[in-house]
Amino acid sequence: MRLEQRKILITGGGSGIGLELAKALVPSNDVVIAGRDVGKLDRAKAGLPALHIFRLDVTLEDEARAAVDWMTNRLGGIDLLINSAGVLRGQAFESGGDSAITEQVAVNLLGSVRMTRVALPFLRLSDDGAVVFFSSAVALGASPGLAVYAATKAAVHSLARSLRAELRNEVKVFDILPPWVDTELARRLARTRMPAARVAEEIVRALRRDQFELYIGRIKALGVIGRLAPSIADALLARELIGPPGDSTPAE
Repeated sequence: MRLEQRKILITGGGSGIGLELAKALVPSNDVVIAGRDVGKLDRAKAGLPALHIFRLDVTLEDEARAAVDWMTNRLGGIDLLINSAGVLRGQAFESGGDSAITEQVAVNLLGSVRMTRVALPFLRLSDDGAVVFFSSAVALGASPGLAVYAATKAAVHSLARSLRAELRNEVKVFDILPPWVDTELARRLARTRMPAARVAEEIVRALRRDQFELYIGRIKALGVIGRLAPSIADALLARELIGPPGDSTPAE
């Protein structure tokens, strides 16, 4: 797809991969980063004045519609939606409580569904409309201590595949499966991490090439192993995890 003079909305764009994508795309596009943490958004804009920022909670229908309406009224439409907002609560399954489970499902899965549904009529009006979903390595095997998070990412992986078929020749659908990224969160969960800027570079290349399903780094091999020898994939994933942290931390 073309990535010049595009109108782009990145949810969860105040940090991590979302922010690195904004940095890569803002020089030649109108980029809006959105998220719940206004402080992160303000700091991002201070470093990149060309960014637009918008306070958004993807779990709320009214705020999702307000963000898309703002883009259509202020920028004239939307060409690319990047569903980067996400929450990870790393803890043993029975110790999580209902609020931790509900939040992960509400943000990771339902938030991506909601934003895509709201944006879709406007993406169809674009000459090259597209939506990006973020799945994860944990969608490809057993992830002890991250069962609910892994389930949400597996659901997103399935959602992207189905929508790609449903929206064929209308809107492009990309599915990104990154490895653990070198953020504060991942330092407490995983042994091997990739810089967020490098992940963003690979994503931009995939978008330009219309590579609709992107396995990044070691995840390429994990995807193959998961199909041929699921038990080995499970063991590799478990080996990567340091173990569930003592508290829960948002990844947005």
